[in-house]
Amino acid sequence: MSALPALDVAALPLVLAGPIVRRVDRNTVTVWLALKAPRKVTLDVHEGALGALPATPHLTGTRVTARIGQHLHLVAVTATVPSGGTLRPGMIHRYTVRFGEDLSSPTTPVDAGAPDLFSPGVIAADEAAARKALLYQGTSGAPTHPSFITPPYHPGELRLFHASCRKPHAGGTDALSILDEVLQADAGSTRRRPQQLILTGDQIYADDVADGLLHICTVYGRTLLGRDETFPTVHPAHQKWSFRPGWRQSMILDDFKMTSTHARSHLLRFSEFLAMYLMVWSPTLWPAVPPIRFFAELFPKETAELGNPDHTEYFGLLDKPEYKKAHERLMEYVAESDHLDGFRGTLGMVRRALANTATYMMFDDHEVTDDWYISRKWVHEVCDLPHGRQFLGNAMASYAVCQGWGNTPEQFADGPRGEAGRDLLTALAAPDHTAAGPAAVIARRTGTPTGADSAGRIVRRDGSLVWHYAITWPAHQLVALDTRTQRVFRGGFTDPPSLFYSDATFASMVEAPEDQGLEKVTVLLSPCPVLGDPLIEEFAQPAVRRLQGYPGQLDQDYEAWGHDPRAFEKFISRLLGHAAPGADGVRRRRVVSLGGDVHYGFAARMAYRASAPFSSTPGHVRAVLAQLTSSSLKNEATGTMLLHHAGFNLKRVDLPHTHRAGWANPSGGFMEVRTRGGLGLPLAPVYVEKSPALLELHDGATVHSPAPEWEYELSYYRHDDPDGTAPRPGGPAPVSFPATGNRRAALAQYVQAADNHLDYMAVTGSGREIVGRNNIGEVQFAWNGQDAKSVTQTLWWHLPGNVGGAPLTRLVVPLDVGQTTGPAATARDAAIDSEGLPS
Repeated sequence: MSALPALDVAALPLVLAGPIVRRVDRNTVTVWLALKAPRKVTLDVHEGALGALPATPHLTGTRVTARIGQHLHLVAVTATVPSGGTLRPGMIHRYTVRFGEDLSSPTTPVDAGAPDLFSPGVIAADEAAARKALLYQGTSGAPTHPSFITPPYHPGELRLFHASCRKPHAGGTDALSILDEVLQADAGSTRRRPQQLILTGDQIYADDVADGLLHICTVYGRTLLGRDETFPTVHPAHQKWSFRPGWRQSMILDDFKMTSTHARSHLLRFSEFLAMYLMVWSPTLWPAVPPIRFFAELFPKETAELGNPDHTEYFGLLDKPEYKKAHERLMEYVAESDHLDGFRGTLGMVRRALANTATYMMFDDHEVTDDWYISRKWVHEVCDLPHGRQFLGNAMASYAVCQGWGNTPEQFADGPRGEAGRDLLTALAAPDHTAAGPAAVIARRTGTPTGADSAGRIVRRDGSLVWHYAITWPAHQLVALDTRTQRVFRGGFTDPPSLFYSDATFASMVEAPEDQGLEKVTVLLSPCPVLGDPLIEEFAQPAVRRLQGYPGQLDQDYEAWGHDPRAFEKFISRLLGHAAPGADGVRRRRVVSLGGDVHYGFAARMAYRASAPFSSTPGHVRAVLAQLTSSSLKNEATGTMLLHHAGFNLKRVDLPHTHRAGWANPSGGFMEVRTRGGLGLPLAPVYVEKSPALLELHDGATVHSPAPEWEYELSYYRHDDPDGTAPRPGGPAPVSFPATGNRRAALAQYVQAADNHLDYMAVTGSGREIVGRNNIGEVQFAWNGQDAKSVTQTLWWHLPGNVGGAPLTRLVVPLDVGQTTGPAATARDAAIDSEGLPS
C-alpha cells in the first residue's frame, strides 16, 4: 500500500488554487483560479474597501472554465469597465467571485445567489475558515472581501514588490510570505498598501524537484487529469525505471539531451507541471502525510540496505559502501523533506497575499529546465527529438495557462486577438493532448521550435502566443521582456546567446510601448539582470567556463546580458535612446530594471551619455538605468551566503566602479585612442578593435581623441543608512509603526525591533551590499522637481532565529539625467562633452 494517500477529489474544496489577482489595467481586472469541476465564473469588482457592496459592481465579467483534465478546470476571468469608464488610480477595490453550474450560456452572469468564495466547500469547509484564508481580519481598515489597490497618480506614491526563484525544497524561509506580513499591516492603507507584485522568473523549478514532491505531483497530477502520459520515443532502456521520482537524471542527460545536473526528479508530464503550479500557490492539495513517509516506497533497494529507514537512529555501518550510499540518499531525502515542510507551513500566507495583490509574471529557465535555450547545440539536440518537443510543449502549455493567461488575457478572449489562446485551450481539453492533432496545435501555439537557422534564430511556426507585454498607469509603465524565446545564437554551436538581438524584437518589446517621459517611471522586467555583479559575471563565470568547457555545466549559467558585448551595447542604446528629444535636442530617459535569476539581491546604476548611440537613432542621449535585483525567494545556499557576508569584493575594499567608452568602429579593425590619465599624466595611446570597440577607463582617466560616441559608468550601492533614518527590523516602515494602538503591543514590538537591530549590526557588513539570504524587494521612489529623483530598493529578509521578515537592506539609487535648464546646465553638458562623464 502506498504511503501517499490517494487524492480524494470529492473531499477537496471546489477551488484548488487561487484566487490570484493578475492583470489590472485602466479598463480590466483579471483573476485566475483552478477548480476541480467545470463552472461558469463571474467576477464583480467594487471600488472602496469598506461598507456593504453596491448592488451594481463597478466592473464585471463572466467566463466558463477551460477543461484541462477530468478534475482540473482553469479560468482567468476578466471583468471590464463599461464603455468610457476607467479604474481610478490609488483606490482599493474589492472583488467577489461567484460559481454557477449552468454552462449553457457562457456570457450570462452567474446568479447573485450562487456560491461565492466564502460559501462552504468553495475555499474551505465553512465561511469563517474561508475568510481567514483570504482576508486580513483584525487589520485597521482592512477590506471586507479580497481586494487590491490600483497604482497611484504620482510616482512618489508607488510601492512595488518584486522577486524571483522559488524552489520549495531549498533552504531558508520562503520570502514570498513576507508580502503577507506587509499586507497584514497595510491592507487598509491607500498610502502604504503595495500596488503590484512582479515575479521575474522561476516561479516553479521544473528541473530541480524534491523526490517526495515529484511523487505527489505524479500521482495527484494523474488523478486530476484522469489520464497518464507516455513518451513512446524514449529509449526502451529508460521506459521501465527512469520515470520514477529520484531516478530521472541519466534519462534527462542521455535521452532528452538536456543539461541540468540536478534533474533526478525533473518534471516531464503535463500533469506533473500543472500539479506543481497548484502545489506552490496553495496548500489545498498537500497531503496530511509528510514527504518523509514516502522514502521506503520510492527507494526500496536503499530501504532494504538500511534495514530500518528511520533517520533518527544510528546504524553504525557507514564503512560498508552500499550502506553508506543508501544512508547518504536517506539523509539528503530527509533534508529535502524538512525544507518542504517549512515551505508548506507558509503557503497559507502566500495564497492570501496573491489573492490581494495584482501580480505580474515572466518565465526564466526553470519553468522549463535549467539551461533552456542556452546554445544552438541545446536547441538542435533537444528539439530534434519527438519526446524533446513533447516535453517542451508540456512545459510551455502549463506556463501559458497558469502564468501567461493572466499576463495577457486578451490572447485567450473572444475575437481575433484571442485565437491563439483559445486554440491552445481546445487542444489541451482533448482526451489525449499528445495525439497528433492536439500536439501539433500545442507546438504551434506555444512556439515549440524545430531548430535554429544558420543566422542563429530559433525557428518555429507562425501563430505562437506572445509572451512579452506592457501595462501603463498614470505614474508608471511596466514593460516585461521575453529573454528566452527570442534569443539569437550569433556565435558558435556552444557559444552563449544574445538574449535578443533582431530589430523586430527591439521594435515589439522595447519600442512599441510608448515612452512615458521623464515625469513618469519606466519599469523594465528582465528576468536576468541587465547589470550584473561583476565579481560573478566578469571573473567567476568565465573562469569556470574555461575549466568546464560547455556552458551547460555552469552552476551560474553563462548567459548574462553582458556576455555578448555587441548585443548588450545595442540593447542599452535602443532602450535608453527610446525617448523623445527635449527642447535642447537631447533625448533623456530614466529606466528602472527589475530582475532576479542570480539568487542574490543588489542594486546598481548606469549613467549613460551618447552623441551617436550604437546601432540606434543618431543624436544626443542622456539617460540612467537603475538595476534592482531581488533573488531568491527560496533558494539560499552556501554560495549565496558567501556573497551575503563578503559583498562585492572579498577583500572588503571599495564598491565596484566601471567607466567604459565606445565607438561603432564598423570595420572591426584596430583603432587608436588617446587617453588622459586621472592624475595629470600625459596623453597615452591605446588600441581597441571589433565592432563595437570598447575601452575601459581606470583611475579617473578620460578619452582625449577620438571623442567617444557613447560612454557610461556603472556604480554599485550598499546599505549605508545612519541609525534612525531607515526602517528597522521587527516591524513595517515608520509610517505604520507600531501596527496597533495597543501600548503594550507597541512596547513589545519596539523591544523586538531593538533586539533584531542589535543582531543585525553584530554581523558587520552582512547583507549590506549583496543579500544572499532569501529575500523580496520593495521598490519606492523619491520624485521631486527636475533631477531630484531616486529609487530605493529595500530588501526584506529573515534574520536567523526570527519568524518574521524585516526591511534590513536599503539601497538608494540616484536617477538624475541632467534634467535642468539655464547656463549652469549648458556649461555642465559642455564640460562633459569635452572631458567625459564625471566620477
